[in-house]
Amino acid sequence: MAFSKVRLINVSDPPQCPLPAVLGPAKHSACFSVCNERLEVDSVAALRYFVDPPPVLNVNLRDGLEGFLKLPFEDRVFKGARRLDNVFALCLDSKNSEELLKAEVVTWRGIMTKIMMGEKLDLNVSCYRGVLYLEEHSNIPFHFYNDATYTGHKFETICSAADPHDEPQVDDVNLHTLWNAAITRTFGSMNILLAGEVDCVKTGYSENPGPENYVELKTRKMDGESFTIPNWPKWAMQSHLLGTPEIFVGFPDSTGVVRSCRTFAVAENPPAQHRIDWGARVIHSLRTYCASCPENAKGILKVWRVEARKKNVDIRELHGKEIQKLNKGGVPRNGIIPISFIEGLRRKGSE
Repeated sequence: MAFSKVRLINVSDPPQCPLPAVLGPAKHSACFSVCNERLEVDSVAALRYFVDPPPVLNVNLRDGLEGFLKLPFEDRVFKGARRLDNVFALCLDSKNSEELLKAEVVTWRGIMTKIMMGEKLDLNVSCYRGVLYLEEHSNIPFHFYNDATYTGHKFETICSAADPHDEPQVDDVNLHTLWNAAITRTFGSMNILLAGEVDCVKTGYSENPGPENYVELKTRKMDGESFTIPNWPKWAMQSHLLGTPEIFVGFPDSTGVVRSCRTFAVAENPPAQHRIDWGARVIHSLRTYCASCPENAKGILKVWRVEARKKNVDIRELHGKEIQKLNKGGVPRNGIIPISFIEGLRRKGSE
């Protein structure tokens, strides 16, 4: 049985939620480390501290690239996470589980960024107990590598250290150790949970573990003598959603040598309000639509394919075979949600 696609929202439609949309203060509610694909809940094992000032000026970020390219494929490819499984585990196992489970919308920071920026984005969505869960849909594995992957990680390695009192290990480029924060905040009338990677933190994080101590690290190839950032709106949105106040940017020349570094305060050039409003309209419409479609008599959750575009969003319910294909080879799921998570919620409810 095929289900028809429905136009959920068009930019010209009357808003169905109050505008301007307000993003409440970002609160650091939990974190997790991923070390060589192993998840560690409430762990700072992968946390790195910003080295101020970092010894990165006149460093060639391409140094070591030739040797890196000779490593086995698995050691030089970045593996991103599309599914929310690490976030589901965090919500169940974190010492701050009760607060995390108050969220009404759960997704990755990167997904919310793309929605707000109006980028072409396909999603798989399920709704359980009124909570909307969003994952990116793609038939291409989220494993990628290019020279910029190496040079970007090398820049991060030089600018940060595993201990606030350590020196950076310049040659230790590791693509498989990530530290992620889980931020809770209000978005209009909704409580949202956004998880995303944090490059490093200031030393004050040890006493005050909050987003005000997060630091985003970026590189931007110099355009002649220009230090402009054409993609600043997206950078600002990425940082703003997690509450990151500063972006430290290195500017390498065409040979890879860092010629200048600058710190940019997100608050001085924040995301445009119309982008935040569009994100609120999309998420509000999605949650309203999906929450109005109950699970069937057997408790089987629906999965919707959402096509988010710059000026509109379409939605279509997936049929059984599509869901089976989507979830093939992974952990048992109901909709896009691991059955272990649903069982964990039920156990918590009976405690």
